[in-house]
Amino acid sequence: MQSFRDNLKGTVAMFLVVLVSIPFIFFGVDSLFTGDAKSGQAASINGDVVTENQVRRAISMQRDQLTQRFGDQLPADFLSDERLRGPAVEGLVSRQLRIQGATEGRMTISDKALDALIVGAPAFQVDGKFDPQRFTYMVQSMGYTASGYREMIRQEIIAQQYMSSVALGGFVTEQQLAQHVRLTDQTRDFYYVTLPLAPIMATTDVDSAAVEAFYQANQAQYQIPEMVSVKAIELNVADLAAGIEVSDAQVAAQYEENMKSYETAPVRHAAHILVEVEDDEQAQAKLAQIEQALAGGQEFAEVASAFSDDLGTRDAGGDLGFTSGDTFPEEFEAALAALDVGAVSAPVKTDAGWHLIKLVSVENSELPSLEEEAPTIRMALADSMAQQLFVEKLELLKEEAFKQDDIELVAQTLGVNTVVLSAFSRVGGNGLAADSKVINAAFSDEVLKDGRISPVLELSETSVAVVRLMEHMPAKVKPLAEVADLIETQLKEEKAKATLSAQGETLLASLATGADVESVAKAAGYDWQVSTGVKRADSRYDRAMLEQVFDMSQPADTEAAYSQVYNQTGDLVLLKLVKVEDGQLESLSAEQRTALTQRLSYDTANAEVLAYEAALKESADIKVY
Repeated sequence: MQSFRDNLKGTVAMFLVVLVSIPFIFFGVDSLFTGDAKSGQAASINGDVVTENQVRRAISMQRDQLTQRFGDQLPADFLSDERLRGPAVEGLVSRQLRIQGATEGRMTISDKALDALIVGAPAFQVDGKFDPQRFTYMVQSMGYTASGYREMIRQEIIAQQYMSSVALGGFVTEQQLAQHVRLTDQTRDFYYVTLPLAPIMATTDVDSAAVEAFYQANQAQYQIPEMVSVKAIELNVADLAAGIEVSDAQVAAQYEENMKSYETAPVRHAAHILVEVEDDEQAQAKLAQIEQALAGGQEFAEVASAFSDDLGTRDAGGDLGFTSGDTFPEEFEAALAALDVGAVSAPVKTDAGWHLIKLVSVENSELPSLEEEAPTIRMALADSMAQQLFVEKLELLKEEAFKQDDIELVAQTLGVNTVVLSAFSRVGGNGLAADSKVINAAFSDEVLKDGRISPVLELSETSVAVVRLMEHMPAKVKPLAEVADLIETQLKEEKAKATLSAQGETLLASLATGADVESVAKAAGYDWQVSTGVKRADSRYDRAMLEQVFDMSQPADTEAAYSQVYNQTGDLVLLKLVKVEDGQLESLSAEQRTALTQRLSYDTANAEVLAYEAALKESADIKVY
């Protein structure tokens, strides 16, 4: 580079300067950083953009939610950006469609109501009071500015309002209630006879020739898939950070640096009296009345309770909580900042109306001590050092993995250990072997056929890996000796069921001629049962048998319906359906009827919301990049 600079003279230098200047002249400096029109865009919905930052934030939230719910039970591949990106983009597109619908529906929320929601959120409170520093920290940790977070909350609320308006339109008619009860509370009376499978299985034989013939004809059922075992090197920031020791001196130096930029803006405790009267003359008259009451010595809280139009704070004496200068509208904050403690401002106009503002108290935030900040600083420094070390080792890994065939030598050069991934198929295995990138690399020609170390695989923003083949196990069919018992059992069961089915057809034919169930069953050596008033969700009965009973057609008054079904244990059950009685809406108590109406209304509302979202999506101009 130095030689290049030393020789950059004369005509060549002028040519290069002109060449470099062209993008600046025609496109501006931003052209070097912003790229084309779609740069940074993940999707477009009727012209509104979903950014890559929003997608990354949504992926991160999904990953956190899955981790909190399932812990380490999920394979790493389930938490990869590639797998989570689709649902994240889909969710953001649906959200933007709802926001657009709400905007077209002229739905909104006032600044005052929005501020009250944020100030009252428990997540932003300390000892029951809004804490501006906690608010700023939490909002920034989520990747928002204070104004950006406020706007996001506004959009979420109006979108929810709009979808709630759609959902609240869901209702259930008397006819729908009656139809639902008719089916769900329906009862059936039936006889059933069970023909057990086990005794017939015990007397059924299958010769070895039949077993071998089945094996030869169905070898695909007994195939072991192609598998590989590999060695891997994984580099990740967390492991590197765990091995880094941060000295007390480094922590102290970073603490001093942090304190230079630590915000110590005062936090003000505000109260107000709001006048929302639209007519200016009436508003001024009411303000004069309030000022007169205050001048007469009445307590601010008493006057607020008597005159304030802010229903949310009136009963609390107008108490608004704390602000660090960015909670309320600019006019409000400016007037508050100009007050002495205990003083009341002149009337201040905002979009919400006229305010008389009182400064209740001022708290100056204190710098946290070194002892308080040390653990956080130590972790941050370790992570920062690990990030730098990760970049350095990543470049070295790329170079060494390309030059070397021996993965152990690569690991030694990097100062890390290799791990052995147990044999896995193209479906994947455990740990690293569950990641689709690792699976694809392990079965690639470069690794599988050429025996080389794979290219560096980016598993996440903070983790990479390379793999090299240890052993390749081609697909093969399990030997007959290994599966003979399984095949024999399967063939026995098939023969036994064929025998049962023939016996069942004979018995059903006898019942269909009008023969008594008890006598037919006893003659064949089986027990019979009768069940009355059975509902479709009755847990006392075998699920397969009950489903078959309720699938049978309703018999005529003087007749019966017949059927047969194998239950969940493999026994054959013969069925005689004699009576079907529909559920009656009139049989429900008032409480049951109300609960059912609410549940069905909820289901209907959900269906309408899904249908409405589908209609929005169908008519929208959506582009996913």
